[in-house]
Amino acid sequence: MELPIETIDDVLPYIREGSGIIVSTRRDHTVIDYVFSTEETFDSAMALQCRGLKFDADGRIIGRPFHKFFNIGEREDPHQIDWSQPHRVTDKLDGSMVHAALLNGELVFMTRMGVTEQSRQAQQLASDGELRFCRERLAAGQTPIFEYTGPDNRVVVAYEEPQLTLLAVRDMVSGRYLAHDELVSLGTERALSVVETFASMDDIKRFMATARDREGAEGFVIAFDDGHRLKLKADGYVLRHRALASVHLEKNVLAWVATQAIDDVVPLLSPDIAARVLEYQSAVEGGIKVCSDRIEDFHNAHRHLSRKDYARTVQDKLPKPMRSIAFARLDGKSVRDGLLAQLNWASGSQARIDDVRSCYGFGWSTKGLTVPELG
Repeated sequence: MELPIETIDDVLPYIREGSGIIVSTRRDHTVIDYVFSTEETFDSAMALQCRGLKFDADGRIIGRPFHKFFNIGEREDPHQIDWSQPHRVTDKLDGSMVHAALLNGELVFMTRMGVTEQSRQAQQLASDGELRFCRERLAAGQTPIFEYTGPDNRVVVAYEEPQLTLLAVRDMVSGRYLAHDELVSLGTERALSVVETFASMDDIKRFMATARDREGAEGFVIAFDDGHRLKLKADGYVLRHRALASVHLEKNVLAWVATQAIDDVVPLLSPDIAARVLEYQSAVEGGIKVCSDRIEDFHNAHRHLSRKDYARTVQDKLPKPMRSIAFARLDGKSVRDGLLAQLNWASGSQARIDDVRSCYGFGWSTKGLTVPELG
């Protein structure tokens, strides 16, 4: 999907308060991403680009991963799509999307949210050839996009060995995706693992039935040559996802929110459960804003203090869950990133959630829902 973006100023006019798209300013870069979505979130072509855009301290684009794309049938009738247009069907892997970027001249891997534990693991896994490939593409003004899969980064589908798979290469300014034949050619030259490609479809009804019966995989992505993309999940994946990340347990739902997985999970759920999950997400996001505002207000009022006095005041005036994040703010770290990391940690157990709940004010209940039994 081609839409020129050179600087952050090309994007900011299209971001509406309350739309779910946020601008997260870090010490040396800025991330524009969506944290939740409504029917109005992606109301423009530019809004669709707001899926992990990265800009340097001067506002120049340094990372442009995939644009937002939808499930087949989510936004358009599949029978009204012109399937005769050139396209490829590729495997939809079940891991973490990571992309390379240059930050202050240093090569880093990022997820949609920026540098995370998953992106660090992916970068440590990358071979010299993969790192060299990333530098070459970045020097050409392109963003190389990979999927990081492995036994320690499992969502549902089990992968025996950790691996980086090249999914796409995207021009940062124009937004153009490298043609798949070019992608395969580059991958072959550099001995990279490239996402598996299947034959183009000629019967959408048969394809959808076959795809949904697929075992041991998440599904497929349909990539048109003009940049338009669609995805289709397999039913077996859906059933396993419900069993493994059951909505019976708040820690699973909180993990979806904290890792920004809601967008992928909601289409897998029944409408009533999905609505409850979205309500919970809204409550968590509201709590994040309350905590963020309180920490920012505290920081602005006390940043003139020495580190020792600042730390003492943090202990006196802020509740325990906010203290480390407020102190990290003194070093220029992102408050929102700290809060999301804390919630992700809290999702490890119900006891942890209860320890931080009072600061955020959210609560989870399945009362009144028909929820499948835990598998």
